[in-house]
Amino acid sequence: MFSRADLKPCMGTKDKLPCGKYVRWTRTENSADLAVDPDPHPEGNTAVWKDVHGVLRSHRITKDRPLVPPAKRMKPHAATCTGRPRVQTQPPPPQRPATPPAGHLYDLLGVVRTASQDDIKRAYRRLARQLHPDVNPDPAVAERFQEIGEAYHVLSDPGRRVTYDATGRAPRAR
Repeated sequence: MFSRADLKPCMGTKDKLPCGKYVRWTRTENSADLAVDPDPHPEGNTAVWKDVHGVLRSHRITKDRPLVPPAKRMKPHAATCTGRPRVQTQPPPPQRPATPPAGHLYDLLGVVRTASQDDIKRAYRRLARQLHPDVNPDPAVAERFQEIGEAYHVLSDPGRRVTYDATGRAPRAR
């Protein structure tokens, strides 16, 4: 009735780690998985049988539902599992998304965080004259030109600059 293919290693319970013994996994009437010891046991309280689809089924033996052939009396594995108790651990704190290094936009323009609006404008114009695609046709330079344009867009607006200084990220465009 049962085959060796029905045997699978113990996966433990919510309270215990796996013990490594091989058990038979059955499906209860409530569609829950239940591990039983591999061999029939005269003191067991669970009836186990194979249905027409080859699935191992089980139910608790009671006066209303006695053991009937072809079911075998087996003991639930949880009663004999020797796995170590699980240690309750604190869940790890939620991970914050990585933020770009603070001051990245200031570094692109070559100014300090305390720079005034005039200093930011002067730095942007100096870099724009050097990196403009009409002056320098290199594709890498054109990409850097776009980056300094975005940096200037954020740092030239006082509201966006405050948000950037507080969060380290450029505020979203609306």
